[in-house]
Amino acid sequence: MKSAMLNNKKIWLGAGALALVAAILAAVLPLHDWTEAFERSLAYHSLGESLAIFSGAYIVGTLLMLPAWIFPVAAGAAFGFFWGLVAAIASSAIAAFVAFVVGRFLLRDLIERAAKKDKTFKAVDKAVEREPMKVVTLLRMSPVLPSGLKSYFLGLTCVDPVRYVAATVLGMLPGNLLKVWVGSAGRDVLTEGSPLKWAMLGLGVAATIGVAFVVGRMARKQLKL
Repeated sequence: MKSAMLNNKKIWLGAGALALVAAILAAVLPLHDWTEAFERSLAYHSLGESLAIFSGAYIVGTLLMLPAWIFPVAAGAAFGFFWGLVAAIASSAIAAFVAFVVGRFLLRDLIERAAKKDKTFKAVDKAVEREPMKVVTLLRMSPVLPSGLKSYFLGLTCVDPVRYVAATVLGMLPGNLLKVWVGSAGRDVLTEGSPLKWAMLGLGVAATIGVAFVVGRMARKQLKL
């Protein structure tokens, strides 16, 4: 029992460390430089190929439980608002579904052993039984858990795949809209900044944080955390 608990702690500590490193790198690396490099690499591909490359990166990032906010922001910076939003919505849905399938079928035993020790998962599991669409949507809108971890956890619950994907797209839509806009506006600010554009970018970032805070409280109340 003790060794199993130690192993579980190592899993969560490792995942947390990975997410922390990714967040620090995302904060430290200059947005303008890496989005320009990404755009240059996409210049050699068609739009469809570029979207497929982005989606592949999103899937890998989700499976590794990297901070999910990086990808819609990058989509807005690289593709602009419209195609960035298309890329973010499609890629987030595919990535969430892949992680769901991994959690439900491929690594179920491993993830289940760790999840059963987590009080948040127990609350999520019970809440999904009562109101699957509502709970999945709220979870996707809130920062209660990392996005990849939510997908793994939800793969263990009773929610069916169709409802899961529908609620995931619905729940991620407000966040994707705000983050893609922040990425698109951020690129514009860095290339031709003006006081108004900086102010609008600041409002977008504040709105993103505010929505996450409010919905996070709603989700915690729903899950009784």
